Amino acid sequence: MQRRQFLPLVAVGLAGCVSASDGSGPRNAPTEAEDGEPVETTRGLSIVDGSPREGEDGALVLAIGVENTADGTRSDTLVGRATVETDDWTTEYDATREVSLDGGAAAEVELVFDVRYETWAGGGGLSYGWAGQFEA
Repeated sequence: MQRRQFLPLVAVGLAGCVSASDGSGPRNAPTEAEDGEPVETTRGLSIVDGSPREGEDGALVLAIGVENTADGTRSDTLVGRATVETDDWTTEYDATREVSLDGGAAAEVELVFDVRYETWAGGGGLSYGWAGQFEA
């Protein structure tokens, strides 16, 4: 798994605390692709909603609804961080998923975390958004 560093959003010790952010894209987006065509500088991809659930194997799964409001295909990376807090320690679990949607399309994308749902639900937080919106 490739980890990306980012500042967590509100990921505090309330059981099942979930927060999302839908940033506007990379700070210094390219203006021209390798083939010389202009690159669209607006994100186009939007997060509609997110809902945590228990996966078939007992893992924490975050189902995120995304849509492409642009005319053409858009791609980006969803990132998520699950935080589990107890009296003695705090552990963070990161997950990423590449998303590519045709113009006007919508889909549900799953982020799967390497922590059991019941462990997270007992005292965890969850934050997610687009990779380009988080600063390292």
